[in-house]
Amino acid sequence: MKNKQALYDHCMETFKDDEKCKSFLEKSEADLKTSEEIRKEQVAKLSKEQLAGLKLRQEIKDTLVSKNNLFVKEYLGEPDEIKHFGDREYWVYTRPVSKYKPDSVPDEEITVIFRRAMVERVNHVKPASHEESSFQFKKLIPRKKTDDDKEAEKAETEKK
Repeated sequence: MKNKQALYDHCMETFKDDEKCKSFLEKSEADLKTSEEIRKEQVAKLSKEQLAGLKLRQEIKDTLVSKNNLFVKEYLGEPDEIKHFGDREYWVYTRPVSKYKPDSVPDEEITVIFRRAMVERVNHVKPASHEESSFQFKKLIPRKKTDDDKEAEKAETEKK
């Protein structure tokens, strides 16, 4: 798929039909797209009004807890994928349905977890462009002193 022309030429040698080869090439491109590429295309296609209409993440989490699957379908629409594990059902929304703040980028994924047909929990995956918070554990945990640090301390005490 990296060389579309070579694929097209090979198809023409085999079938000798221009229309079939073009449709084959288009179908191959669509099939080989990753979920990340598909999601980027969906976000790019959203208009400003549609972006503004996305629900806030916290609002979704507060609203959906202890609701049934019919309510969730009305609220968020059909899920992109449904998974079953044990007595839980997972509805995964990979298309843009939520965002953190009104002016932020849409979330990567929203997963609604059902237990016995009622929403137990709603998980989210932050967008890749989301900035890390300024709070870091590295600043709280003292690091081990290296030989250079020990030499610098020794030099300071000798100056005094």
